[in-house]
Amino acid sequence: MADISPFAGLRYAVDRVGDLASVLCPPYDVIGDDERRELEARHPENVVRLELPRGADDARYTTAARLLAAWTAEGVLRPDAREAFYLYEQQFGYGGQRYTRRGFFAAVRLEPLERRVVLPHEKTLSAPKEDRRRLLRATRTQISPVFGLYRDPGGAARAIIDEVAAGAPAIDATTTDGIRHRLWPMTSAPALDGLRILLADKQILIADGHHRYETALGLAPELRPLDVAAGAAASDFVMMFLARAEDPGLLVLPTHRLVKDLPDFSFDGLCAAAAAAFDVSQGDETTAPEIEARLARDGAKHVTFAVRAPGRPFTVWFTLKSFLDLSALGPPTLRNLDVTVLHGVILGPLLAIDAEALANQSFLTYTHDTAEALARVAKGEVQAAFFMNATKVEQVLAACEAGSVLPQKSTYFLPKVATGLCMYRLDGPAPRPGP
Repeated sequence: MADISPFAGLRYAVDRVGDLASVLCPPYDVIGDDERRELEARHPENVVRLELPRGADDARYTTAARLLAAWTAEGVLRPDAREAFYLYEQQFGYGGQRYTRRGFFAAVRLEPLERRVVLPHEKTLSAPKEDRRRLLRATRTQISPVFGLYRDPGGAARAIIDEVAAGAPAIDATTTDGIRHRLWPMTSAPALDGLRILLADKQILIADGHHRYETALGLAPELRPLDVAAGAAASDFVMMFLARAEDPGLLVLPTHRLVKDLPDFSFDGLCAAAAAAFDVSQGDETTAPEIEARLARDGAKHVTFAVRAPGRPFTVWFTLKSFLDLSALGPPTLRNLDVTVLHGVILGPLLAIDAEALANQSFLTYTHDTAEALARVAKGEVQAAFFMNATKVEQVLAACEAGSVLPQKSTYFLPKVATGLCMYRLDGPAPRPGP
């Protein structure tokens, strides 16, 4: 089902920029103002100047295109001579443990979502898509990849990837966040053909980068040269980082919901109303480790949320009653997810935070950091915080394969795929299937 091809990536020339770690950045949508300034100061040619360019209105996209052209002309960025898949490994730490995640960059044929070759798992917003559309149109280059997952239960793809990773990488760089990034261009026919064949009957789940995928899909006809047939242009493909759904380094964090600016909000009223669907109790867990430990313990048996509010010395626990009928929330693969219950039973019905409010990004803010959420509650910056367990990869796959779409901010894959390791040029013919 999935049509993937190697491509000639546009990459930084290490002999020009020095330590590659100094020019990498995260995806645009997780870069705050302080980090943006730090990245710009780290290196004059840091990719954040392309990914999140400065300027007013359309001028910032023109700036990105001008910088991209200049850096390419000066040899700061160079196109590879051969088409390749690019094996990418991230080594990172979280919660006192070390993880290794592997996947590869490939050009994936763009497919309308209704064909169900590429599966979304959450809804998109119009503003981010318009931003990415303008950047892609101006630069005609995909600067950061879409992150996709595919099933490989037999481990055939893993065997190919692990064999390549046994060799010396072309890139080995560690960024200031402690993440080690290693990259291997794969050009041998057995590796390329093996991965192409293995993914030919797979569906790809978009783990991260929904806005980027939909933008590329919408712009493909416009960017396709007039003398090139539909499906035969570089713009008919999108660069993806493809990882196995079974990869032990695939770490998903919970995304806690923080309620803010809600008119007439009453925490006591919320707890009273929630008692119809939940067993509501008070607990003395007040630190991040205590809350996370109980969430994991209780969440293994029942859908469970921890709720904190300013001025309350205790944590309130919502445990879903076993007899509750959740059929209105969708099919079993969807309605049994913690995030679906939170939105469908609490945020919507009890707090009136509906689909329109979510689309307008009203009344809710999000964080993956339990300690940060607790601090914001303590400072009175939010009205309440809902702490939840992470949605598991298998749960996301099962729901999406059944045709469902999860609420926004249902997953957060850690770490983000770095921007700047490899870029994909949208001008010209489609990448070739093999060497």
